[in-house]
Amino acid sequence: MAFEKPVSWYRYVWILLAVGIVGYAVYSGFRSYSRLTAQLATLGGVTLGDSRGDVRYKRGDPPVVYGAAQPGDSVVHGYYTDPKTNPDNALPAGTDTDTFPTWAYSSNATMNPHFDVTFDAKSGRVAKIDCVDQSEPPTAYCDRVAGLGIWDAESRITSLLGAPTQQSIDEKSGVKTMDYTDIGLVFLLKRERVFAIYVYGTESRKPLSVSRFMVWLAQTLVESWWQT
Repeated sequence: MAFEKPVSWYRYVWILLAVGIVGYAVYSGFRSYSRLTAQLATLGGVTLGDSRGDVRYKRGDPPVVYGAAQPGDSVVHGYYTDPKTNPDNALPAGTDTDTFPTWAYSSNATMNPHFDVTFDAKSGRVAKIDCVDQSEPPTAYCDRVAGLGIWDAESRITSLLGAPTQQSIDEKSGVKTMDYTDIGLVFLLKRERVFAIYVYGTESRKPLSVSRFMVWLAQTLVESWWQT
């Protein structure tokens, strides 16, 4: 007569433990993915899709506003919302802050560094957020996006996000543009260091490819391990 050998209880424990570890890993990965997609749509506390009221609530009224770029113009004219600041560049008669598509904020009168919010002409909601800091040395005025910030090296951008969708270097200024069009994120660099970050798009939650997420997650885990 054949006898079946009873399965030891600890084998079930190991199976349950393995299932639990896998489940936790999947849950943690999903949470990390959700956090990253949210980070890619937010800069300086402002999120793509915010209304003008949302921006006022988060940042206050802007000290400077900019009109839309005109064909052939190399610069966009800015106006001070407080006429006492600069009477010659005060808001034109018949306009107010909401007339202008771009609101600019800064920690000082020089507007360097500065934080800009641009609203979509049709929806009136935030379509682009950017922060530029060309101070020497750079300040901590601009927030980080997906773990990347001002003065980070070009190599760190590619290690966290992989190769950009497109990139170019301006021949006259020497400024490099790294554009991640699939996630609506742009970096401007000088001397291989970030000095400007742009977040753009119409969605507060951007679709993120699994491959780009895995690159970001792997590098984030490596950096966390080295810091412990």
